[in-house]
Amino acid sequence: MNKSSTWESTVKPVVVLSVISLVVSLLLAIVNSMTAPVIEANEKATTLAAYVDVMPTVSDASTLEEVTDYTTANVSGVVKAEDGSIAIKAGESGFDGGILTVIMGFDSTGKVTGMWVDASTQTSGIGSNVAKADYLAQFNGMDGTQNIVMNQDFDAYSGATISSTALFAAINDCISCYNELA
Repeated sequence: MNKSSTWESTVKPVVVLSVISLVVSLLLAIVNSMTAPVIEANEKATTLAAYVDVMPTVSDASTLEEVTDYTTANVSGVVKAEDGSIAIKAGESGFDGGILTVIMGFDSTGKVTGMWVDASTQTSGIGSNVAKADYLAQFNGMDGTQNIVMNQDFDAYSGATISSTALFAAINDCISCYNELA
């Protein structure tokens, strides 16, 4: 075997693929650095809108005060309104490791004033159904000071056991955080 054929058949393809991989990796890094701030801003806007949705006494997110002195696991955000109501954001791992996010509003007495659920990471048409308004209606006005038990206090969504378990865990995270801050 001569030197030229070894270069053409073995070394050259490896070098070419390595260069292509490096260029593509560089391009992906550039695109990520350009889109990351936009994605973060959109996520923040969605979260603020959800906070306002679950707090009937709040009409403008700019009036909310961020609360940081909580230690409850899986809680990623808390805001407080001027009237003492609170909104809490928590996430739990659902089906296939996707995070199911819950934002709950509480009035100053601990009554739940609203609930927003993002189940977009769950199986479409099955686990994602735990975010449907007609299913979430069972939680309206519940006592937000007591943890809840699936299929005892409230019903799980039939056929979506893992997503329902994640939903109930995230709700209990929000309740635990409320009790910690109350």
